[in-house]
Amino acid sequence: MDHAEIIIGRDRQSDHVRIQVLGRMHPGRTDFWDGNWLTAPIHVQVGGFTARIAAGLRVQELRDFRADVERLYAQVRGSATLSSMEHWIELTVECHPTGSLSISGTVADDPGRWNTLHFVIEDLDQTDLPPLVDALVAVEERFPVLGRG
Repeated sequence: MDHAEIIIGRDRQSDHVRIQVLGRMHPGRTDFWDGNWLTAPIHVQVGGFTARIAAGLRVQELRDFRADVERLYAQVRGSATLSSMEHWIELTVECHPTGSLSISGTVADDPGRWNTLHFVIEDLDQTDLPPLVDALVAVEERFPVLGRG
């Protein structure tokens, strides 16, 4: 199995964002610009809404998000952001002074067009972060950053 899955939220039974990393968008390319695009459909389930977005994300976007989430877990304060270059997803995990977490974000089915879903996921805490970090590390291990930017 060459794909990986990232769950942002508690699990698939509760409100969550799921990113399926299926593989490199341009297999065989080893340069920084083309080689680091991933085919990464995004699935959102929040309240009565579901969204399925055929997105492309860059390896370093997920790597930077992982570093932010690790810092958030270590410091139990601040926020971690996943922001895609092409605006498929904008997502912030915020740690509140009590240790609780909230996730807010937007996904777009066709960036630059009108259809977007804005969402908030609550009732999380810092114990929900290690599985997210583990999933992001697994993506980095399967799809390391290629080349230099």
